[in-house]
Amino acid sequence: MSARELNFIERLAIEQAVYNAIGADLKTGVPDNLRGEVNAFYLDLYKSTGATGFEVRVGGQKVGTYGFSKVKGTPERTVTELRVTDMDALRAWDDDAFHEYVAKFFDQHLAELAIQYAQETGDLPDGVELVEHTTPATPDTIRPNGTLRVRPERVAAALGNALPATIAGLLGGGA
Repeated sequence: MSARELNFIERLAIEQAVYNAIGADLKTGVPDNLRGEVNAFYLDLYKSTGATGFEVRVGGQKVGTYGFSKVKGTPERTVTELRVTDMDALRAWDDDAFHEYVAKFFDQHLAELAIQYAQETGDLPDGVELVEHTTPATPDTIRPNGTLRVRPERVAAALGNALPATIAGLLGGGA
């Protein structure tokens, strides 16, 4: 069959047939489909070499790339902050200046107000302590699913005369 101009209905029918035949193989995040197998291959290659980008070749010709995005890790961080640890002690704390300060606000915000008061005055109300906590470091990682970028015109050029038979094979019409 020689190449001819397709109308929009024919084109949609052909593209839908191709999608139906290969769509499940292209889904990301599915470890046992074709995309998952390729992703696992390149992920192993990344782990052994540290490379995050790879050329994709068809018939020896570069048609695209497969790559992983790095996720920047964070350093360990220690922060000292005010935290109310005993609301009863805070309520029982007898400090006129603090009570005047609190009187303008609702009781439901007592903990937040006690911390704000301590930050503004430097005076720690009873029940409020300096608490240190550490956020652990996270290592640099990569996103587990790679990104495939392929130029269709390069695939067509790489396959040349074998393109129709290759597509027919994908559609179940024999290659």
